[in-house]
Amino acid sequence: MTTNRRLIVFAAGSAVCLLGLGMLALAWGFGFFGGGPLLPLYQLVQTPSSHAGYLRTTLTHGTDVYVNDFEEAALRTVESEPRPAIGRMGIGVDNVRAIPGQPVTAYIAEDAGSEMPAFEVFRNARQPPFDWRTATFRTMTFPSPSGARSSATTIDPALLDEVVRLLRDGPSANLPAMSLADSSKLSWISMTSDSLPGLQFCPVVYTGASGTVYLAESLMIDFKATPPQANAHWIPASPTLLQWLK
Repeated sequence: MTTNRRLIVFAAGSAVCLLGLGMLALAWGFGFFGGGPLLPLYQLVQTPSSHAGYLRTTLTHGTDVYVNDFEEAALRTVESEPRPAIGRMGIGVDNVRAIPGQPVTAYIAEDAGSEMPAFEVFRNARQPPFDWRTATFRTMTFPSPSGARSSATTIDPALLDEVVRLLRDGPSANLPAMSLADSSKLSWISMTSDSLPGLQFCPVVYTGASGTVYLAESLMIDFKATPPQANAHWIPASPTLLQWLK
């Protein structure tokens, strides 16, 4: 092969490689591979909440402000890893996601995990908080803490209403703060409502040493304690709910 032909072949090959790299970069930029620089950049700021034991976290892009505070502490996404990606926290980090069933003008999710996804729910500051006290719930699920049996699920409206009534009006139990290291005593129940598609309301369940079960809307965390401690407005479960949980 002559020198000129070698140069032509080399130039053609280089052009093909550059074209391929350009298409790859373009695809990455539009998020086809899970995080491109063309996705909007969100800024995260965390400050003390006006509610003791909680933090106020905001996600901001332009004039759009989303908040995770006391009102969102009990909300979880139905999907463990919601998609599509709508924003990023840094180059190639597409951890701001839309929530299927929710308009991005109402709720979005952000991955606060490291190795495993751990999406937190953020509410648009212009969106009123979800009022679980007046909501009508459709289903309730309690995952098996030990894995000895499958999760329990109910659609009994009387039992669902009872949980709401307990959380809203139940008598408070004066329990001491517990170490976060003792998380084996904590679980949750997941409640779905047609007024909150794509999300679940998840009150906390605490099982005491004597088998007594308590409910709380969410946990208050004292990070200044060593080790960090959790407290809550604990309410004893009713006999009917206790039977279902067991």
